[in-house]
Amino acid sequence: MLDRTPPAFFKQGTTAFTKLLVFAALSVLLMMADLRWTLGQPIRNAMATTLYPVQWVLRQPVMGAQWLGDYLQSLDKAIARNEQLTEQLLDQAATVQQVDYLKLETQRLQNLLDLHNSFADVGTAARVVAQTPDPYSKRVILDKGTTQGIRAGSAVIDINGVYGQVTRAFLLTSEVTVLTDRNQSTPVMNARTGERSVLFGEVGGDGTHLELRFVSSNADIQTGDLLMTSGIDGVYPPGLPVATIVDIPLLMDTNYASIRCKPLSNVDATRHVLVMPSPELVAPVADAMQSTPETSP
Repeated sequence: MLDRTPPAFFKQGTTAFTKLLVFAALSVLLMMADLRWTLGQPIRNAMATTLYPVQWVLRQPVMGAQWLGDYLQSLDKAIARNEQLTEQLLDQAATVQQVDYLKLETQRLQNLLDLHNSFADVGTAARVVAQTPDPYSKRVILDKGTTQGIRAGSAVIDINGVYGQVTRAFLLTSEVTVLTDRNQSTPVMNARTGERSVLFGEVGGDGTHLELRFVSSNADIQTGDLLMTSGIDGVYPPGLPVATIVDIPLLMDTNYASIRCKPLSNVDATRHVLVMPSPELVAPVADAMQSTPETSP
């Protein structure tokens, strides 16, 4: 009899659907294990360190084009700025002559009151070199890592105020979650009233604003109020400017509402930031002065 069985070339093993189910279940298991025990963190650290030279090489053409554009743009600004500064120099000539006298008086006052700085460390300067490709988060990459003393959890500021927080620190780079990320929260205090609250990244917005959630309808809040870090979280030093209130909805029909705020830091265009060290408790100057023995007249 003739053998009518199909040749071995057309024989199939496990179906594609079965393979899909097996690999999907394995993927979910690995993701849950990594979320619970962070099994993939050493692999991510190794890959980030290995791929850093490739990332650096690929960034050079972009950085070169940016440098050339900034140079051409700043040349015209420098000429106009030079003329403006020349006029200001003539206007301030009388004030400049009193600088030496004022510096001497300031030095005498500092020696008399024995003033000292509130922070012993000024932080680590870093540059924003890339932005993470995830469209649902606001994160950037800095060119400094654990080699330069960067640690996860450190506060990050720019020249205007709070910029974000270091969430991952690798050997040569670090990842910063920007202040406006929807999952980021910052304890703040109203500079006018002293009331403390928590500032969150805006959900469903354009990614450039913040919001105060669950604000009572009888809260003393006004448009233009300055929000600064309260320091109770142990991450951000107290007194750093964070945002200003720009939009207060009508609170007549509800007990609680969300208030829209605008960050003071330039979250979309900042290139240079400062990574702050962990805040340290420093005795106030007034306490130090009270602790010194008084001399009787």
